[in-house]
Amino acid sequence: SSTGTLLAAALKYCKEQTTPKKVLVFVCDTGNKYLSKMYNDYWMLDNGFIERAQHGDLRDLILRPYSQKDTVVVSPTDLLTTAYQRMKLYDVSQLPVMEGEKLVGIVDESDVLLHVYGDEARFRDPVSTAMVSKLDRLDVKSPIEALLPVFDRGQVAIITSGDAFLGLITRIDLLNFLRRRVQ
Repeated sequence: SSTGTLLAAALKYCKEQTTPKKVLVFVCDTGNKYLSKMYNDYWMLDNGFIERAQHGDLRDLILRPYSQKDTVVVSPTDLLTTAYQRMKLYDVSQLPVMEGEKLVGIVDESDVLLHVYGDEARFRDPVSTAMVSKLDRLDVKSPIEALLPVFDRGQVAIITSGDAFLGLITRIDLLNFLRRRVQ
């Protein structure tokens, strides 16, 4: 009952026909395997199946815009275990730390690891104890080339417009953006 097997058999059958025929294949997939990607808008965006409005600036590279409530965030008072669980659940390596609508820091896997290594009880410490609060920000109107020095420093690009936080851009976001431009 594998979806792949069903589709392969249907395609093989169709190729063997000498006259045009209509073929119906029931694909009984719950979406927990092959079709799971179809339920993931971020995967669909990354692979060009969903189009998003283009702005002609760095917003075009932000996969999870904060203004659309797509950015996974934590607050400074959340526990590190909460930050870890969100990173794992949403398959992200870093989280913006928000106090209301204000970006006050960022916490990534390394920050959490270095903080809790040797004393796992520190997972109960607040995010504020492990986050980085000295942030380098890029204005949304910066050229795409401005991302490279940020990535060379091993950082994620924090994109803002004035004081407003717009989202993050990672190396893979830039690679996906460049790949989509050649398709």
